[in-house]
Amino acid sequence: MTTPLGAADFFALESGECLDRLEHLVSQPDPPPADEFLRSARVLRGSALMAGHTQIARAAAGLEALARARRDHKRAWDAATREQVAQAVEEFRLLVRRVQEWTDADTARALRLGKNLESLAGRSGTDFADQPAGKTERPELHTGVRAFVAREGALIASALDRAARALRATPGDREPLYNVIRRMQSLRGLAELGDLVPLPEILDGIELAVGDLTRLFAPPPDVDQVMECAGRALTRISRDVAEHGRPDPEAEEARRFTELLLRAFAVERDVVSIESLYFSGDREPLTQPLAQPQFTPPEPLGPLELVSQGEHLCQTADLIAGSRSAIQRDLRLYHLLGVLRSAATPSPDPVAGALGIFARSAQEALAAGVASRAVAELAARLREAGELLRAVGETDDRMLISRRLLDVAHRLDGLRSAEPPPAAAEPPIVPIHSLAYDTEEGIVPIESLAPDGPVDAEPPPGMEASFRTFDLLIRQRGSVPPSLNSLLGQTPTPAVEAPADRGPSAREEEPVAIRTLTYRGHAALERAVTVRHQIAAELSKETSLESLQPLLQELLDLVPLALEHS
Repeated sequence: MTTPLGAADFFALESGECLDRLEHLVSQPDPPPADEFLRSARVLRGSALMAGHTQIARAAAGLEALARARRDHKRAWDAATREQVAQAVEEFRLLVRRVQEWTDADTARALRLGKNLESLAGRSGTDFADQPAGKTERPELHTGVRAFVAREGALIASALDRAARALRATPGDREPLYNVIRRMQSLRGLAELGDLVPLPEILDGIELAVGDLTRLFAPPPDVDQVMECAGRALTRISRDVAEHGRPDPEAEEARRFTELLLRAFAVERDVVSIESLYFSGDREPLTQPLAQPQFTPPEPLGPLELVSQGEHLCQTADLIAGSRSAIQRDLRLYHLLGVLRSAATPSPDPVAGALGIFARSAQEALAAGVASRAVAELAARLREAGELLRAVGETDDRMLISRRLLDVAHRLDGLRSAEPPPAAAEPPIVPIHSLAYDTEEGIVPIESLAPDGPVDAEPPPGMEASFRTFDLLIRQRGSVPPSLNSLLGQTPTPAVEAPADRGPSAREEEPVAIRTLTYRGHAALERAVTVRHQIAAELSKETSLESLQPLLQELLDLVPLALEHS
């Protein structure tokens, strides 16, 4: 009868297999596959967490950070990196052998291994632990260092401005972005860079954004504004260093850059579903090709990887809550975006599916700017989700964890609508009686608006009323000669003054009767000839009778008018 394995023996067996896979990947002449390298590091970390070895899990987090930097093309795989990773695998083997007899020296060894791997991944120690409160005052920068930082910062800002214009003109061009990275190398090697907060954070944000742009098929909308804001932030830092010796850690330009960076890359707003491009009513919108390419789907997250994701969410929540500035907070959230994208992997596991929904909700919340107004609630939701994922290895009720994780995602969605938009200032409410007249002196009786002269009981019928009204209007305004400027609306044509009143004896001119304007006698005969020619021309075009009816009616009306004075 076989003896069941204990927790320590199971951890030794599982971590040994994981380290064997890592050693095999590192020993190959070609760079290790990024996804497999990252998966093995996650399994090692999750196994240590489930076994309760937090020191080894912390060191494995550094290895996972290095694997993620390798996948995101932020860390090149060269001979030096290969050798350091191989030494780290051997260090992990020694630590696994010491789990039964763990001492303080082993804790210090695991902590040192984790810091080395984190620094190899490009992360500074301040990203994982805040500096002590009793830190001494930073020394004043040398004049030469100040001049060097001001000059190089201005050059990087100029390169960012050129990159922003290039992205605006040709979004697919990546060469200006590579020029920015090459220009940044001069400041990366500066020993005093850590004393110039937020300069290192801004450089990290620019490097992360360029790395994401090189991997994406299409840049996100308004990415040129992100690069433009980065140039403004570096210009402000360079000016502050040159004038005051230190940059302003809470500069508005730097905060604007990190805020735009977080919102631009959180969610792809310009991506639409393929169904929205179909015609409405099209029964077969898609034609299946004869030969379809086969892609290997990503492997779903297992229990160990879910535990590792939960530990990472808890650590990120603590880091976000302990951020010393808005710039540092936004950049830590930007690091979280990569983890959220990798977590949204389709899986039949209910917890993994709920994690994908939670990741989408977190991305939407970051894109909506929740981090700037509800950072404490956001960190609490991340920590709550991480604790649920860490409990995957301790319970068999996966559906309960899935439902609770979905509830956390729902409350995270509520943070987006928790802050109502600022309402416009409403006008003050006044009592209705204040709108009445104070006295009745200003009230004019309606009878006083009637004309002085006699009013006809009935207006003249027909067109005579129109001519009489027009004649009255002309006599009141005066005759206005035709003007091209008046027609174009450029300069109003001055009205000619109406003739002075000639006294009561002057007789008002009578309006002209409409009958005097019609054709009579010889004029009617000439008009009839013209209409006859028009009818002949229409008949030659083989037109219908309906189009000839107005001409025929006019010809019939002209006949009695032509005979009247003949």
